[in-house]
Amino acid sequence: MRIKQDVWRLSHVAGTAFVLGGYSIPLSLFWLANDTWIPSTFSTAEADKQAWREAQDLYRYRNAPSYLMETKWFFDFHAYPLKPEHERGWDELFEKNDVRRDPAIVRAAAEMYDGFIKLETIKRKSLRHLSRSMNIPTFPMLTRLCNSTRVRDYWNLAFNEDYMVITQKLHEKMSDEDLYDYAWRRYLAPYDKKLNREQLLERVSDYHTFLGPKFVEEGKAPNLIILTNYVLGYYNDPAFLTEDITALDRNDYDHLASYGKDAFLRRLEFENGPLRDQVEAHSQKILEERAAAKKAAQPQVEA
Repeated sequence: MRIKQDVWRLSHVAGTAFVLGGYSIPLSLFWLANDTWIPSTFSTAEADKQAWREAQDLYRYRNAPSYLMETKWFFDFHAYPLKPEHERGWDELFEKNDVRRDPAIVRAAAEMYDGFIKLETIKRKSLRHLSRSMNIPTFPMLTRLCNSTRVRDYWNLAFNEDYMVITQKLHEKMSDEDLYDYAWRRYLAPYDKKLNREQLLERVSDYHTFLGPKFVEEGKAPNLIILTNYVLGYYNDPAFLTEDITALDRNDYDHLASYGKDAFLRRLEFENGPLRDQVEAHSQKILEERAAAKKAAQPQVEA
């Protein structure tokens, strides 16, 4: 799964080189220097891995709420729940602020909506939000087929791994690091939450419950739109923002204050700052040079 994402990211760099030739080198360096788009294999040290995961999570936090609201508003208008349990599951699907959602209830709504919510008919705008929430590059997205295929391929790989994990109960035998990575690749556990093993197992078990009994028996996967809305709900949390609301009252232009001073005040600050002695010595030298030049320019009067 991670290798597939890395290949997609490098393909964008290679595609730019194919179109622009040598002019793409600065763009490629800028692209690969960004932790958001750099392949995961480039980060080997633990500190680099942590910075890379933080950048990935921030990009998910940024785009997941847009995808969830786009889905909710669109299908609230086009697809009205038929039964009260469907309505309850639909509302629970979009709970915010890291609230646990009952997978059995959401699964009932997913089965009802599976009849007319298809990934093939997803709007281009929603697909762009979904791809960005999954850390998949979206530029250029020539057609919906490009990114919808990437989304489907990613989850097909996840389902293959899920089948082995569920049938052999491998998640109970995984180390803490492997379990966190397994949950993170399914968008169940942001790294900034620092969940313990019990919390991780709860989210993974809920995810397996959401996949449904037919997933193992018949290989029937849940609807991808409902599934992605369910797992990305763990990123529907504005708590990742570190700013406080009082930040809105601050002056946004403190860094431009120096430009509001006239040249005289800026010169005084410079002459009386840490370099005062050097400025004074330099000024004295210039004055002496001017006096010597003025004296040399004066005509000599002989008696």
